[in-house]
Amino acid sequence: MENAIRIKSRLNSALEINAIPGHFATSHSHINYYVGISKMKHEHMMAREAGITLANNYAYVHSIDTIVCMDGSEVIGGFLAQKLSKNDMLNYNRQKNIYVITPEINNNGQLIFRDNLEPMVRGKDILLLIASITTGRTAKHALQCIKYYGGVAQGIAAVFSTVDEINGLKVAHLFSTSDIPNYETYSAKDCPHCAGNEKLDGLANSFGISRM
Repeated sequence: MENAIRIKSRLNSALEINAIPGHFATSHSHINYYVGISKMKHEHMMAREAGITLANNYAYVHSIDTIVCMDGSEVIGGFLAQKLSKNDMLNYNRQKNIYVITPEINNNGQLIFRDNLEPMVRGKDILLLIASITTGRTAKHALQCIKYYGGVAQGIAAVFSTVDEINGLKVAHLFSTSDIPNYETYSAKDCPHCAGNEKLDGLANSFGISRM
């Protein structure tokens, strides 16, 4: 889009996102930038670089059996698992067969794992992978789901995050609010744009934005 700001990761110059200024509503908040990470989720080369870069936070310090992917981050999750299980003498998870799975959302909006996936969670060391963390509500719901099914969350990885910690777990991220000038998130009732009668520019979720 013509007003998008291209931002490269400070951790890996091969990674970039688009930040689009405006007034957008998500399911949990209002934001003044839509952070576009579609290329990183769907382009093979960028997803690979993202997975490798995120893996550096865990490969040598954490046991990871399963990566639980949210927001369409499965391609990144596959490359993350590949890097974590690399046959490296110092690699904590070398040659391990790491599961890459996604919970289902049932008719009540709850996250669930079917019987065929439950053994990949119960008693396993879990890394939660989320494309974007704004309020942290999706991450907290996913952590509750992991705990309910008997998994042990060891960390949270994200492409973009507004926070560095959730429920005592460090969030390893490729981009943060420090990369986007004047990034703000508000509850719908506290949004200054709404208070100033500014119309929404679009509705945003993990699939993208719908202009209004």
